[in-house]
Amino acid sequence: MKQDWKAVGSYGTVGLEMVLSILLGLFIGRWLDGKLGTEPVMSVLWFFFGLGAAGKAVHRAWKEMQAVAAREEREEGNPAPRFGDREPRQDERSPGPNDGYRTAPSDVPGDGDGRPRADVERHDER
Repeated sequence: MKQDWKAVGSYGTVGLEMVLSILLGLFIGRWLDGKLGTEPVMSVLWFFFGLGAAGKAVHRAWKEMQAVAAREEREEGNPAPRFGDREPRQDERSPGPNDGYRTAPSDVPGDGDGRPRADVERHDER
């Protein structure tokens, strides 16, 4: 439980770091504009420097989250599935006899065998 709160604290500060990076860049640019008399040029330039620093902070946090997730999966003996090592999901399987109909089998009136009537419209126009 303590580990969960530690993760919330370290990743929750990414937003604060983003805002502070952008604002610091903007304020440095405005200060330089006042000193050098280059009104919007330095503000815009340093604003984009702040955006770059914010992007770098997000990228760093993302890489750190990936590393923590990989470490936890290794420690728990639950490795991430590799390409081709997994069973196909329901939406990846070959279509069955009732696939492609607009209505679910429970909504279909009829004899209860799960098949729609012939007059039910199909949603995959051929």
